[in-house]
Amino acid sequence: MTNQLFDNLPKSFKISTGRWVQLHRDNGLGYLIYDPIAEVEAGRILFDDSGHWIYDGEILSVAEQEEVSGAITGYQKEMEARLKTIYH
Repeated sequence: MTNQLFDNLPKSFKISTGRWVQLHRDNGLGYLIYDPIAEVEAGRILFDDSGHWIYDGEILSVAEQEEVSGAITGYQKEMEARLKTIYH
């Protein structure tokens, strides 16, 4: 139960440009990116079945998009690795 509650919380981090972002899981389709300082949605990162991402928004620069998507995919890989160690 604790893990499920933790996984539902938004992930917040500061990207290299100094912008703070929060990532909210978007019903399994991707992630909503929220800028808590400006209090605006900064777009979405969507993934296909092959793990390729696309940015749906207009606020983030290309470098910021790549950094956010890298954080998401790194987080997903870390969680998958942890789950494998728990179940094996």
